[in-house]
Amino acid sequence: MACTLVACDDDTALVGTDIMPDGDKMTAMAKIFPMSTTTWQTDSVLANTGECYLGCIVDPEMHVRTTCDFLAQFHLPQNFRLPSQDIIFKDPVTGKPEADSCDIYLYFKEYYGDSLATMKLRVMELDKERVMEEGVKYYTDIAPADYVSTAPGAVNLAQTYSISDLAREQNAINSSSGYYSVQVRLPKNYAQKMMDLYYENPEYFANSYAFIHHVCPGFYFKCDGGVGSVLSAEMMGLNLYFRYHTKTEAGNDTLVDGMQRMGATEEVLQNTRIVDDYPDAMTLDEVQQQNCTYMKTPLGLYTEMTLPVADIVAGEHYRDSINQVQLSLRRYVPTSGSKDVFPCPQNVLLLRKADMFTFFEKDKLPDSKTSYLTQYNASTNVYQFANIATLVATLKKERDEGAGVMPTDSEEERNRKYAAWETENAEWNKVVLVPVRADYTNSTNIYGISTQTLLRVRNMLGLTSVKLEGGADTPIQVQVVYSRIARK
Repeated sequence: MACTLVACDDDTALVGTDIMPDGDKMTAMAKIFPMSTTTWQTDSVLANTGECYLGCIVDPEMHVRTTCDFLAQFHLPQNFRLPSQDIIFKDPVTGKPEADSCDIYLYFKEYYGDSLATMKLRVMELDKERVMEEGVKYYTDIAPADYVSTAPGAVNLAQTYSISDLAREQNAINSSSGYYSVQVRLPKNYAQKMMDLYYENPEYFANSYAFIHHVCPGFYFKCDGGVGSVLSAEMMGLNLYFRYHTKTEAGNDTLVDGMQRMGATEEVLQNTRIVDDYPDAMTLDEVQQQNCTYMKTPLGLYTEMTLPVADIVAGEHYRDSINQVQLSLRRYVPTSGSKDVFPCPQNVLLLRKADMFTFFEKDKLPDSKTSYLTQYNASTNVYQFANIATLVATLKKERDEGAGVMPTDSEEERNRKYAAWETENAEWNKVVLVPVRADYTNSTNIYGISTQTLLRVRNMLGLTSVKLEGGADTPIQVQVVYSRIARK
């Protein structure tokens, strides 16, 4: 369990100089405080992030089995249309427009694990009566059975695949523009049903909303077997193939192949489901008793920290200005003889534990007040937050106001009020470190200087893992710099 905070370092360094006029003296002081950390687990995070993961893999450190699959809708491109009925190829018997076939391609570059591992995929049609709706916050514990169609004839098919398609030329796969892909061939009757609806009810193809609610609500891509790899689908296409009549340049009649593609894009929903199976002998208490903490995605293991705000503002420092609060979290680097682990998360968000879910639901950005983004420094093996003084000041103010502390209160009176308030607000000073995916946009000004602007921060659903110093009985250090005006 997390250790009890102890007294701060008594060695106070005076680093201020005379900078105020009229005899006033500004001094700055630095102190170091211990801070307890522990590993915290959540059962799910926001799922509708535009990232789709598929596969099953075992964490080499904790031996947790993680299975990822997803539900996806498909976006109807603007001005979607098929050839007119007078030129589309028709079935000789029925005289109706005939579809050739239909398939789905999953395109990906990023994957984890063994590229030759044999995996089993099941593709299941979703139900038009139970559609995933915009505006709903879906989490990674989503229940696919709530959306899968049970109607007779609904698509439900299985196939095997591996990450490395040995039928493709490797130089094409490994090129900067080359994608791995998994192809799923849908039944021809599904393609025919789609084509029939287009010519009989063209209003169903007016936009993505109509298409999803009347034609294709999407598919559930289920990991149905195999262990050893997880892929991250960057693009998906639902392709409808057909033939139509046209003329050659010489004016002769000819029959040509045509295709229309519907893409799984962020205009519609893709929701990843994650299931973690822990070894029977493992408990969170045992993890928390280790002299370290973890951040592991998509296991939902994060590092929780108890900021020593009470110590920072205690005694003579209650009325001091807090100029800087700096903390660094050092990574335990795997030894050369250790088992392979997942990639270290590059972007980490520090935020209040109470804001852990609403931050992502409201699509917020770090404000450097109550939430901070930092990157892993590979040269020092550290995640560093240079200054979270605004967060500490916010927590101090919140505790004072909540406890009803008055400026004239003695320290004894303040502590009595704090004790009563903290009984009902036990997690007021707890923050968490969460691996995130940070998206940036690049722009160049008239002088040719390129800048990056943070566009979006989302939960990391890919496989990442890092072990940090701290944990039970091993507090980490928080460095605080105060300033104080002493009047003569």
